[in-house]
Amino acid sequence: MTDGPSRCPGFYVLGCALRELRESRGMSLRELAGKLGFSPSSLSGWETGERSIESGQLGWILGYLRVSPAERQLLMQLHRQSERTSHVEILTPGEPSLQDVYERHALRTFQWAPHVVPDLLQTSAYAHAVLGHVLQADEVDQEIFTRQVRQLDQDRRHRHTVLLGSAAVNHELVPPEVRHAQRDHITALADRRLVKAGVVKENPASAGTTKPFVIYLTENNVSTVVLPHEHTAVYLSDSVSVRRYWSTFTALQENSVGYGTLADAC
Repeated sequence: MTDGPSRCPGFYVLGCALRELRESRGMSLRELAGKLGFSPSSLSGWETGERSIESGQLGWILGYLRVSPAERQLLMQLHRQSERTSHVEILTPGEPSLQDVYERHALRTFQWAPHVVPDLLQTSAYAHAVLGHVLQADEVDQEIFTRQVRQLDQDRRHRHTVLLGSAAVNHELVPPEVRHAQRDHITALADRRLVKAGVVKENPASAGTTKPFVIYLTENNVSTVVLPHEHTAVYLSDSVSVRRYWSTFTALQENSVGYGTLADAC
């Protein structure tokens, strides 16, 4: 791995995390660079994601900042896949995912959710309805708490554009009154301009996919596509895949109606 120019999305997300860790310790860029013997320009390049950082340099920074073992492991994992244009992550129940890092540091999220409302947008009642058949009630409560922590960790400038399938809006496991409350919740988020939501009325197969996906956009306008599966998550950042999924999202959006007309859409 070389200390050269980088346009890999993982490095931008990793850089955001490093900057946040440094600032949370009350240290200036020049101060941290001096403590560790790095040039300020190198540290600045790593924090902006414009320059790649070696694993030893990253480990030294994380050690000096006394980052928790769990977060250190996640950031080192992100570093290992940062220069790859595709990466498959094996998901472990109860363990943080690389997607949490993207979610935390991306400024924009564009999501196609054909089957279920995205977890960070779910009400607690909706979560209990869809998870209650596979988890105990206290386990669902713990999952809801974890989601709330993730929401607090997001950049305050973050905005979420989500397209829902009619199956997500009218989920068969969710009682009608819970569905109505869920609609009101997303509408309230939309009124606060935190979320822009739409519903795809027709069969989305013609638009290119019936599978869920998320596009994370960084402050530097670099995109990463994430394809969630039951036990894995696939990360794509090559230009061909990114263009294809942006095109798919645009096609789905053109076939959607605003969330304000949700009752008429489904």
